[in-house]
Amino acid sequence: MLENKANFLVILSICTLFIHCSSNDEPNDIKESIDITPPTIQCISNIESSVDTFTNEAIITYATPIGTDNNEGSITTQTAGIESGEKFPIGTTTNIFLVTDAAGNSAECSFDVIVTKEAPSTNMPYFVGVNPTPAEKKWTKVENLSDEFNSNIFDEVKWKNTNPTQWIGRAPGLFKKNTVSQADGALRLTADILHTPEFVNGMTFTHAGSNITSNASAKVGQYFECRMKANKTFMSSTFWLINVKNEGSNCDKRTTELDIQECVGQITGTDSWTKDKDRKMNSNTHSRNTSCVETPTGSAGNDMLLDTKASDDYHIYAAWWKSSTEIEFYLDGTKAYTVTPPAHFNLEMYLRLVVETYNWNPVPADGGMTGSVEDRTTYYDWVRTWKLEDL
Repeated sequence: MLENKANFLVILSICTLFIHCSSNDEPNDIKESIDITPPTIQCISNIESSVDTFTNEAIITYATPIGTDNNEGSITTQTAGIESGEKFPIGTTTNIFLVTDAAGNSAECSFDVIVTKEAPSTNMPYFVGVNPTPAEKKWTKVENLSDEFNSNIFDEVKWKNTNPTQWIGRAPGLFKKNTVSQADGALRLTADILHTPEFVNGMTFTHAGSNITSNASAKVGQYFECRMKANKTFMSSTFWLINVKNEGSNCDKRTTELDIQECVGQITGTDSWTKDKDRKMNSNTHSRNTSCVETPTGSAGNDMLLDTKASDDYHIYAAWWKSSTEIEFYLDGTKAYTVTPPAHFNLEMYLRLVVETYNWNPVPADGGMTGSVEDRTTYYDWVRTWKLEDL
């Protein structure tokens, strides 16, 4: 009896051991069957493309990335961006691709498509999106009213640096020749404070500004543009046209002024209308000093807000003097507004690039000239004037 019981226990022990070993072996087999290896995917390099100034998108074709895996069944999807062969907008578009295998492992890659507009053409005015050039016409540069400022020498054939016989400046800003320089492809007008005040024509001047005038006159039908970065002081940065009253006769002995851009870098005035004069394109037309009562006087203008302050970056300011009653203004190649002058604008005018003081924006308590030379300088990258001719 005892012997039979002992045999039974031996058999039971062997069975228990067998079952225990079998239960340990089964999870190991399952572990070996789980896929923990992620798939792989590789994207192409960034794509850069440029379009002309009249185009706002580009068709971009690229090799679509396809992921790979050590097992069959992986799927690649685009989770961000635009598919190959479609239109991409101006700017940067990030394209992201995700590959997932049958076990749920995944990997991704990305690349950018960067679409930019071409730089302003030197063969026509800078227009963006819409080309307003009339049919059967072309633009021709008016060379004596244009300058790329690529030389380090001021071109006295094209420009006059101050003209005290006509205008010395508005107190307290006196026009001084030594505020004007030319270097690194730009005309530089640097506002400054005088070492000692100067008394001229009964007025007291404490600051120095600049007055550049074209020697040639501008005419109806022409297009005027400049690429300018304003200074950061309370003094102005400007681009405009004005006639010489004494050149006219009879009812044409009057003053017409076309202001394309007049802004300041620091607002010190308190009037509400001055609050954005540092971050706007401010344009005006003026008629004054008329010799005939039937000639209207007054002002008409408009303005447009910039993305940032005018002193933060370059902008292209322009005006198309289309006729004596219609002037179109453009900001960075896009039409901003149209202004009808208060009187017929049919008199020849002269280009002006001026840094001056305004009575509505007084000198700050610290003198307003504590910044660096760069901060106190208005930069003109170029000035271009165009006229229309038949093809």
